[in-house]
Amino acid sequence: PIDYKSAGQVCDDEIWGTLVYPLPSGVRLTSVMDCCHSGTGMDLPLDYNLKRGQWVEDVNPAYSRGDVMLFSGCEDDQTSADVQGKGQAGGAMTQSFLAALKENPYPTFQNLIGTIRKQLKRRGFTQRPQLTASQRFDVDRRVFMLHDGIEPNKTTQIGRLQRKKFKKGKAKKMDFGGGGDVALAVVAGAIGFSLLDSLF
Repeated sequence: PIDYKSAGQVCDDEIWGTLVYPLPSGVRLTSVMDCCHSGTGMDLPLDYNLKRGQWVEDVNPAYSRGDVMLFSGCEDDQTSADVQGKGQAGGAMTQSFLAALKENPYPTFQNLIGTIRKQLKRRGFTQRPQLTASQRFDVDRRVFMLHDGIEPNKTTQIGRLQRKKFKKGKAKKMDFGGGGDVALAVVAGAIGFSLLDSLF
């Protein structure tokens, strides 16, 4: 935000409380945050571990009723690279995301996140994009589409579950760098998906 120097950065807790928590069951929100330190940028409770092929629950998960998923540009402790291509600047993960969808317009989630990571690695980038979600789903079967396939709420406990207390100053708080303009990243992601939907 423009006032980040006086008001502070936008953190993942604020994004979850403002965008994620209010969503009812039967509503889907898909976000792409190709920005630094964005791994758990929406504070979603489940992180997909590609190597183990399973969802890993956050220590203090924040559950909601909506079907929310985030493709982030990198892990929480990494940065997302900017690249130049065809005279335009953009994020390396965004370019890989779009290339993966051009290659296969209806991939499974497993295929999509795997292809994005392979393309980035092949191009020499060390960042590892993440897939986080509010609901568990079968990434090998669920097809990535913007217009169909909403997962109904299966969570019995809604809200934040605190299992471990962190010392003051140690709590997970995301600084998205570059002035912390996360709202712009979310809006840009929504616009980008609208454009993707018209392309495919």
